[in-house]
Amino acid sequence: MGHNVSVLSDASDDHVSRIVEHINNRAEEIKRASKNMTTLNIVVLVALNLADELIRLRGEQETICNQLETRSEELIHLIDREGNGKNIPLRCA
Repeated sequence: MGHNVSVLSDASDDHVSRIVEHINNRAEEIKRASKNMTTLNIVVLVALNLADELIRLRGEQETICNQLETRSEELIHLIDREGNGKNIPLRCA
């Protein structure tokens, strides 16, 4: 978008470059879709889109973690029930 910004980060240069590339790609998509949009509006839309994606992905992650926890508890109960209190060796594949 024609602006240079100095970034201080503990992340690697490669990681920061990937972030910058991702933001620039998002900005270009919005710019192509709305040719008369100001730079400020483009930046705000990029921020809103990234925040939306982050919140959605966090929700998906929470759902997956809850499902994993539920399934783990079910398996523990199954092992306890089938083992009748005996120590059953678990085998790793």
